[in-house]
Amino acid sequence: MEEKLITIVTLPFSTAYVFKMQLEAENISCDIENINLTEGAASSTVRVKIMEKDIQKAIPILEEILGVKPFIEETQAEKKEKHILVPIDFSVHSEKACKMAINIAGQLHSKLILMHCYINPVIHSIPFSDIYAYDSSLLTKMEYSEENANKEFQKFVKKMSKEAGNEKWKSVSPEYIIKSGYPDDDILAFAQKYNSQLIIMGSGGSNVPYGTLGSIAADIMYNATVPVLIVPEETSENTLNNFSQVLYATNFDEKDFASLDKLMQLLKPFNIKLKCVHVGQPHGDGWDMARLEGMKDVLHEKYKGFEFGCHLIVGRDPLESLEKYMKEEQVDIISLTTHKRNMITRLFNPSLAKRMIFHTQTPLLVFQG
Repeated sequence: MEEKLITIVTLPFSTAYVFKMQLEAENISCDIENINLTEGAASSTVRVKIMEKDIQKAIPILEEILGVKPFIEETQAEKKEKHILVPIDFSVHSEKACKMAINIAGQLHSKLILMHCYINPVIHSIPFSDIYAYDSSLLTKMEYSEENANKEFQKFVKKMSKEAGNEKWKSVSPEYIIKSGYPDDDILAFAQKYNSQLIIMGSGGSNVPYGTLGSIAADIMYNATVPVLIVPEETSENTLNNFSQVLYATNFDEKDFASLDKLMQLLKPFNIKLKCVHVGQPHGDGWDMARLEGMKDVLHEKYKGFEFGCHLIVGRDPLESLEKYMKEEQVDIISLTTHKRNMITRLFNPSLAKRMIFHTQTPLLVFQG
């Protein structure tokens, strides 16, 4: 049976060219095919095609280019142009996340990288060995998966570029990655390898079955080495384009000021009004208020000209107290730091996570302690 070229990945041209050179250095034949994801624009995105027999040899090289999933050990991130990474699945909440990412990237003068991962039945179904039984139907399934991913990606990009406007879209210099793989693994790997400024991704609405987020967004939120902004499907259009009220929920963790530094770097161009809030128990000993006043003094000294408020919320249920406060104060973004001793431990137990992520209309910005 005559072998066909198959698409192993869709990449920005510069990255694809490096990949091509590395493949050819390993005697793997490779073709690059231009594609246009937006009408009227010169293509900077290409498909990288190889022979099916070379998949086993090519995958490790691709992982070297885009990164492999990090585990416990830290690795040195490679330097790359400032960028915001946006994983997409063509859903409504992906659209919301992309719109917010365009806004933030524009203010930070950062590049936008859109990534979509799909399951390739050839790469992820065959246990490669020296000898394996060839299933002729797999190639057809693989071609359908790849073509469908490219088709949906093209529709998504056209819609986002039209809604953003040509000038604003071009200002964020969008790049596109379409590859077979597992979203959580590939997103974490790319973000760590290239030290993304921020990952912005959507989460489903209240009708999405609980557990969907648990397999992708929650894994990324807990394991990413960079900040993660989760945008709910119900987020208002006004918040996507114009936000100012930001709440940082503190449990007086030692990492708070490091997280607040990162938050100010990301959101400073928006002239935010930052509220540091702690949920305390009724009949407290008074130390909570003293700590908040101390935090307020430090912030005023360090970030002159910005508006800060530090507030103690009295309540037995941190989530209910925060939700009530956010509604009253019209908070646009809530931010937390992931740490075992931090408030996020209480917020993200199984019973509260569903309410916080799937039923809130407030984007959640998470920093790693």
